Amino acid sequence: MAGTRSGFVAIVGRPNAGKSTLLNALVGEHLAAVSPREQMTRHRIPGFRTEGDTQFVFVDMPGLLDPADPLQRAMRDTVDKAVEGVDVVYWLVDHDDPSGVERDLLDGLASAATPAFLVLSKADQVPAEKVDRRAATWREVGHWAESFRVSAVTGEGLAELLAATRARFPEQPFFYPPDDLTDLQLRFLAAEMVREACYAELGAEVPYSVHVAVEEWKEPPTPGDKTVIRAVIYVERESQKGIVIGADGARLKGIGTAARRSIETLIGASVYLTLWVKVRKKWSRREADLKFFGYRR
Repeated sequence: MAGTRSGFVAIVGRPNAGKSTLLNALVGEHLAAVSPREQMTRHRIPGFRTEGDTQFVFVDMPGLLDPADPLQRAMRDTVDKAVEGVDVVYWLVDHDDPSGVERDLLDGLASAATPAFLVLSKADQVPAEKVDRRAATWREVGHWAESFRVSAVTGEGLAELLAATRARFPEQPFFYPPDDLTDLQLRFLAAEMVREACYAELGAEVPYSVHVAVEEWKEPPTPGDKTVIRAVIYVERESQKGIVIGADGARLKGIGTAARRSIETLIGASVYLTLWVKVRKKWSRREADLKFFGYRR
């Protein structure tokens, strides 16, 4: 299409910096699972926004951390690979103390001459004077093309962020059809909705050790019937299985109810969701299991 612009934007930052909330706000759809607990995002989550003659391809990344186990190393590798070749990097900041991991990646971005925007997130939660101090700290450790104060909740700063991003995009055709919001399969998104419900229902007890796989998806045979979905919640120990199920199955029922509602909103249709809990011992520490579950390629 003549006169169009398009480009890729990597959204990076520490766990809980607001990356997934920002992606959802920019795309206008609940694509990335969100939780106040850390390490909710494990895979790269793409989301598309096509506005007039411009297509934005945003990619939400796992949170930056110093890897402590094979799963975290796989997540960190995802970030390192994904920032290569993008047109813009959004560096989300909601803290005042840059880590060594963050400094190393920033040095790499500077060497690659990738435009990096300092995005001071959660502006609705932080006093202006504190944001100003935070901005001053981060300007000393990075080479920023521009900086923004934003709130994904109120929308503050998002229009300015998008306008500056568009200016960095080359003139080229769209990568995806204008009506598309992501290239992820519905099975993957549904699994993320179940995992999001696990984080909400279980609190701090189990979630990091949870992986969800949708093993069956049956479209309704006739209009008005329910989509049938069967998903498995994997944990690493027998004791965790009991926690997920809860007394008389109460917790698993709560997870299923919340997940079903999210999936129905996503696909715009009624869902019959069945959940099972299985033990796969030490899966987050086994390279073979990480490949089986899609964390490694």
